[in-house]
Amino acid sequence: MLTIEGLVKGVKDLVPLPKAYIRIQQLVDDPDSSLDDVTKVIMNDTGLTSRILRIANSAYMGLASKVDTIGRAVQVLGLNQVHDLALASAAVGSLATIKPSSLDVNDFWRRSMYCAVVARIICKQRRLRSAERLFVSGLLHDTGHLLLAYRHPEHYAQLRAQSIDTGRTMAAIEQEELGFTYADLGAALLKSWQLPEEIITPVAHHGRPISEVADEHVSEVSIVHVSSVICRAAAWRSDADEPVPDFEPMALQLNAIDEEKTEMIMNEADEAVIEAIMLLLPEAATKPPRLTAAAPAA
Repeated sequence: MLTIEGLVKGVKDLVPLPKAYIRIQQLVDDPDSSLDDVTKVIMNDTGLTSRILRIANSAYMGLASKVDTIGRAVQVLGLNQVHDLALASAAVGSLATIKPSSLDVNDFWRRSMYCAVVARIICKQRRLRSAERLFVSGLLHDTGHLLLAYRHPEHYAQLRAQSIDTGRTMAAIEQEELGFTYADLGAALLKSWQLPEEIITPVAHHGRPISEVADEHVSEVSIVHVSSVICRAAAWRSDADEPVPDFEPMALQLNAIDEEKTEMIMNEADEAVIEAIMLLLPEAATKPPRLTAAAPAA
């Protein structure tokens, strides 16, 4: 019988987070640490240094002036934002080593990036300060499927085929067959990595009814929920694909999303997602599939 504990135990040592990120996380949590401490950690990792500078100077970040040193990046972006960018880079770098035979990895990452970009767009529209943090939650929202497909490719393929044949979502099939969903499994991996609860909670609950979510997390969970539906709709090609989940009406209301706004978000995401992929996972940087018809009805 498959269990969350067994699945995560078999993977967390295979895909550990880089030591540089772990140290950054410790410094962010330490009230006595300084920006100089974080700068030194990043500068000691040449790969992380180049990625942070590349992201900071990208059109995606939209900074007014060029950032040519890590110290300047930390000053301009702030400690929390640098942490979130480092986490996004670290998580993708670790998880990209997993290449399940039963899952199209490039397609998986394009969808994940699309979800991350949409979450960031909605945050910006709502003028929330958690845009980069929810970018990470969106990026990691489907990690459970990656783990399940890697550990048990035939089982994953069977569940996916059942979802397509019946028109029911993967989450519904998983809950029925396994007793847990991909969101539960992904959240368990993130917890084993000791990531901040602000990142784990939207991953864990984005597929649940908003009425079941604790009040203090409703906004973040609703954003990742809407983003996950939009990214699945953007990748849908035909009835041979997984069905697109329904929007939670309360999540739409909280984020003031209607059909017209959904189409606008998808158009903006199409422009931004390629650059996000190029920054974090260049090998998957092909244009994500889009609906040829109208946006999903909200």
